[in-house]
Amino acid sequence: MEEKLIIFLHIPKTGGSTLNYIFRKHYSEKEIFDHVEIDKMIEQYNRLDDAERQTLKAISGHHFYGIHEHFLKPCLYFTMLREPIDRVISLYYFLREYPGYYQDNMKNMSLEEYIEWDPQARNGQTLQLCGSQNLANLQKAKENLETFPVFGITEKFNESLYLLKRNFGWSNIDYTKKNITRVRPSLQEVPAKTIKKIEQYNQLDIELYRFAEKKLTKQLEQLSKLDWEEIKKIKAT
Repeated sequence: MEEKLIIFLHIPKTGGSTLNYIFRKHYSEKEIFDHVEIDKMIEQYNRLDDAERQTLKAISGHHFYGIHEHFLKPCLYFTMLREPIDRVISLYYFLREYPGYYQDNMKNMSLEEYIEWDPQARNGQTLQLCGSQNLANLQKAKENLETFPVFGITEKFNESLYLLKRNFGWSNIDYTKKNITRVRPSLQEVPAKTIKKIEQYNQLDIELYRFAEKKLTKQLEQLSKLDWEEIKKIKAT
């Protein structure tokens, strides 16, 4: 049976940089396109000969569902989702300090203004998973997620990581947390009107997250005592 191309859809501020570090170390440079922009990646892929294309085993990046259509190998996806309100707050405080475009534009931008300015802050998880950069389709996002052999949620990171390890046969999954938003308020410190605005702009993401959380919980309920012992051994430094 032909080996499948594994695609990690990295949704920003879901613990994806940490997960990508774990994912990335299982492949050589020639076996993975790691966070290469879509146009550049397709151009590079089209220049490969047949043997080099067969060598390609993995793709990771802030891509949208549907990227598999550019590759000849059969593909499968995985991703990590996060509670939407917390994700938007984390995204805002992370990007306002990110050098270049975001830092330049967000210097004097409030969180409420940011929600209206950045598409990532308005049902961004649904957009990536439904495969559209403009129109968030919740049903399509759910249908696509159903085809993933495994996915995780940030709030159960170690449990999700264990399921990923078991599905893909990963070895060492101990990790150091990457790209943490170090300076940000807690949810309790954010004004209620701002929380309400995030909710209003992320209704689809909230429903998608609940859908994913429910499915993941069912998977975790099927784990054995031995599985849970293995999860306890996962180390974060």
